[in-house]
Amino acid sequence: MANADFEAVQTALAPVAPILIRSYVRAWADWQKAGYQHWRARGRANFVWEQAVHYAVLGLTDVPGVTIKLHNESYHFLINDTISFRLKKADSEGYTRNYPTTEALAFHDPQMPLTGVPAAQRVEVTYSLNRMQTDLSDIAVVSREGDAISWTYSLLLSESVVSLPSSSDTAMPSASEPKGRSGLVRRRGLDHKTDDTGEAGGQ
Repeated sequence: MANADFEAVQTALAPVAPILIRSYVRAWADWQKAGYQHWRARGRANFVWEQAVHYAVLGLTDVPGVTIKLHNESYHFLINDTISFRLKKADSEGYTRNYPTTEALAFHDPQMPLTGVPAAQRVEVTYSLNRMQTDLSDIAVVSREGDAISWTYSLLLSESVVSLPSSSDTAMPSASEPKGRSGLVRRRGLDHKTDDTGEAGGQ
């Protein structure tokens, strides 16, 4: 089983990118409206993940070629049964933090099969926060090979949060919306001034 192919993944995700971006934007807006200032970072990450997955499921359910699987309390989104992605929170370098279960390790290892998820190519669609943790900083696609990041690219027009859709605009985009342009492929280790607090948990 090979690593995720950049061009294949980028082509497959382009039609659904607007839905994924909007899902994270709406989820973050929900968190801000909730006003749970006493919650710790882990609780916030879980809240945003639950809302983002909820909106992604609503937006992707009827998209041709997309299959949604709920497996071991986590959602896997498959495109034409060849590419699988999941939604996660990432740090400034694109790394997600998971309890090292067998399945979590398998998702990042292209040599290991993933029970119930037939897609050979696996990536994560992540969100990251700015250093002050006050707003979204980026939404990106990340390909991992074990502990290393193979490649990553932004789904946004630029690396500025200005390019995010307005949080007050809650209308879900349809699959027929124009495809979102992708940012440049990033080198591992490039600091984008995002949240480095290392939130724990699988979300």
